[in-house]
Amino acid sequence: MIDMQLADNPITKILNKKLKLKNFENLSELVNKRDRLKNFQFNFEDLIVDITRQSLDEDVRNDLIELAKFANIKEKIQDLVNSSKINYSENRSVDHFQLRQKERFNSSEWQKLSTFSNKVLNNKQFNYVVNIGIGGSDLGPLMINEALKDFHIGPKIYYVSNVDPVNIKDVLTECNPLNTLFIITSKSFSTLETLENALIAKKWLLNAGKSMNEAMVAITSSTKKATEWGFEEFNIFSLSENVGGRYSLWSSVGMPILLSIGEKNFREFLSGAHSMDDHFFNENIEKNIPIILALLRIWNRNFLNRNSHCIVPYSHRLKILPAWAQQLEMESNGKSVDINNKKLTMPASPIIWGETGTNAQHSFFQFIHQGLDIVPLDILLPRNPSSYINFEKINQNHKLLVINAIAQAETLAMGSYNKNDLNKNFSGGRPSTIISWEYNTPYSIGRLIALYENITIASGFIWNINSFDQWGVELGKNLASKIIDHNQNTPLSPSAKDFLSKYNGK
Repeated sequence: MIDMQLADNPITKILNKKLKLKNFENLSELVNKRDRLKNFQFNFEDLIVDITRQSLDEDVRNDLIELAKFANIKEKIQDLVNSSKINYSENRSVDHFQLRQKERFNSSEWQKLSTFSNKVLNNKQFNYVVNIGIGGSDLGPLMINEALKDFHIGPKIYYVSNVDPVNIKDVLTECNPLNTLFIITSKSFSTLETLENALIAKKWLLNAGKSMNEAMVAITSSTKKATEWGFEEFNIFSLSENVGGRYSLWSSVGMPILLSIGEKNFREFLSGAHSMDDHFFNENIEKNIPIILALLRIWNRNFLNRNSHCIVPYSHRLKILPAWAQQLEMESNGKSVDINNKKLTMPASPIIWGETGTNAQHSFFQFIHQGLDIVPLDILLPRNPSSYINFEKINQNHKLLVINAIAQAETLAMGSYNKNDLNKNFSGGRPSTIISWEYNTPYSIGRLIALYENITIASGFIWNINSFDQWGVELGKNLASKIIDHNQNTPLSPSAKDFLSKYNGK
């Protein structure tokens, strides 16, 4: 199998040549073309993905599919399925997909995790759970706890990620040390922010007469370090080194999710993700939703020079999803070299950002409608309100939500021409994708999260980069550790030395 960067893909030259002859400045004609809906809408179960308002025609779509074929994307997906060591820089396989398969439920890892979680839920000895972690050990579970809040059956759950002492102070103020469980999540069990916050939590428990192993558990790949820190083995839950942090919410890192929604709902959550994996692994490129959306991301980023991508969930429950998706894509694909350690000649990864609708409409949508930069947009939309919410105007309000989402997509694409007052002129040609499903449920949310993971992975395969390491996270952490250890050989600028000499923090 020949590995090639996007710049070396023979279809790249063809697309760039054709692009000079095409005009996507206004999408009115494209959107209203006969068979547009048939050719640019994709369905999987109750999931509908509508790309009719994207800046591409059938000719470009067909070339993009060829681009994916020349990138050997199906072969690379098969390597993923076969547990080949496609995390090249760390010589590891990528195993988070296995956590969403039914076979997992027979494993000792699952038995230990589910037994402990069910015991906590059944005994009701803990009224509060505090997850201490950062990055993938925080954002993923936090996002899912919020997304599935309507299914919450367990204790109150808090998150501490920031080493800023205000974060843990605010959380501990809400809790009682006599009935609080701490989950210390660190893959390496050496993450500075996490361990410093864990020390504060440990002392807080001891001051109340509670030993750490009564009220603290560890989730880690390094049992040895967790044991040295003071954890008994029965309170240590394993995490495979082959599961990246930002892909880890399906693992024991998802303990806060289990403690929130219970085992039955968590299994449904995993099942939804597995269904999307099955689609990603087996569907033809032409109808493969993660691959199609990855190709769109590359088309916008590399051919149309749109270097950011906005995600707007029209669901208050999904308010944290843009931040999670930001970490997922930018930590995975924010790379400057390919898998062969050669510098990229075309950039990878757009900037991911976003906010919930309709809040976003009253914030940055002015920029999206009339700014000089064109920003592709994902609009995420459950078509029906949660059946767990019951009050008089719920259906009417949800209808308004849906109308707002559709109205924004339409006006972004079509615009509104006003030659007399350019302040009120909307050029249109602003692309969006509408991703919708029936209801927010554990199954549908699991499927949605797996969709975004698989888009990121498929994009990385086409860029020919490693989406599974994150060396860029390490450099600043290493320098901070050297400063903390008073390493005299630490290279610091005069400005940094001056700042640190004046710092009086105690």
